[in-house]
Amino acid sequence: MPEDSVRPDILSVLLHLARAVESAMRWSLQGLGLTPAQAETLRFIATTRPDVATVGWLAKTLGVRHATAVGILEPLVERGLVERHPHPWDGRQSVLALTPAGAELAERLRAAEEALLEVVDARSEEERACIERGLQALVRAMVDAGLIVVAAPCAGCAHFRPNAHGPGRHHCALIDRELPDEQSRLNCPEHEPALAGV
Repeated sequence: MPEDSVRPDILSVLLHLARAVESAMRWSLQGLGLTPAQAETLRFIATTRPDVATVGWLAKTLGVRHATAVGILEPLVERGLVERHPHPWDGRQSVLALTPAGAELAERLRAAEEALLEVVDARSEEERACIERGLQALVRAMVDAGLIVVAAPCAGCAHFRPNAHGPGRHHCALIDRELPDEQSRLNCPEHEPALAGV
């Protein structure tokens, strides 16, 4: 079968998956009063290192324009779930943080999302491994094409210098700043995987 004849089927499956995931998320989120984009915003703030939890990185993570990200964010601010704070060293930016109510809702959100993960968990170990490999390859392709941003903790990042300032006090060469251990475990959208053996 020619390679071109497979492409429309792959696109169709990807579009169906995207719609199915969004539909499942909408159903799970109904009781929380969140849209999928607002849920992703809470997840971004809850899991991202505080100094990079900015509107700019939120927009890149959501794959939307800055103004759209602000439009998604504002209702969360108005509901008292998210607040803005001055950036620790860049006076031109502010950082986003969850309020106690926002942190509580983020916890409830994690529980709601478990139902979606149960679909994959119900597959055999071999099928789960295939799904994971396929998704990893798809994510790599989309990151390489600049279509999505994938955040990850500092460990394994080319810019990470573990224990450079003493035990549990690390250094990020990208921003040239010390990172406490707890922050290094949070996601960073600027994560750049270190080359193997380097």
